[in-house]
Amino acid sequence: MPTYSVPALTDLVTRALSCAGANATMAAATAEALVDAELQGLASHGISRIPQYAMHLRNGRADGNAIPIIAKAKGAAVLVDAQNGLAFPACALAVQETIRRARGFGVRFAGVTRSHHSGVAAHHLQPVGDAGLVGLAFGNSPAAMPTAGGRHPVFGTNPTAAPFPRKKGPPLMIDLSLSEVARGKVMIAARGGNPIPRGWARDRDGNPPT
Repeated sequence: MPTYSVPALTDLVTRALSCAGANATMAAATAEALVDAELQGLASHGISRIPQYAMHLRNGRADGNAIPIIAKAKGAAVLVDAQNGLAFPACALAVQETIRRARGFGVRFAGVTRSHHSGVAAHHLQPVGDAGLVGLAFGNSPAAMPTAGGRHPVFGTNPTAAPFPRKKGPPLMIDLSLSEVARGKVMIAARGGNPIPRGWARDRDGNPPT
């Protein structure tokens, strides 16, 4: 397996996304997030996502030319429109606006619409923690989990993240979802033809396959 330095890997990912149709800002922001996930050992949200993102850019599910905009803003609330592009530039804009306006209102709410897979939720909130603020991030998701004893997906994984500043040391970053395991880990196992632990998934009959 080849070994890359962080700058070399980031450049490789950026070029791959650019070749798939992402504009310069989108490719750079996405590459930074995917490499950061890889460095944290979160391969399910790291460079393993490149083929999926590239495919979505090429088939039009994600618009590589999109530039996020502030669709609405009033008082302590702002809505960012990702314009159907990859999520990372839109999330960065939402966080930037949140930090800037939270100091004036004491609290700030930001939503991102018409977006794409947002990767590691805590990644977006690192600037919030670095600014000495507490933040909460929530993401919706398609049905992926059945009820207890069920067969059909009903609940989403609904990722959640939060940074908590500390007097000494970097912010405490929390990142979790409601599922037993990240869907990306199942994707990685499937791609490599490897078994998964019993309990990670359910087959069409509701049984836990490996």
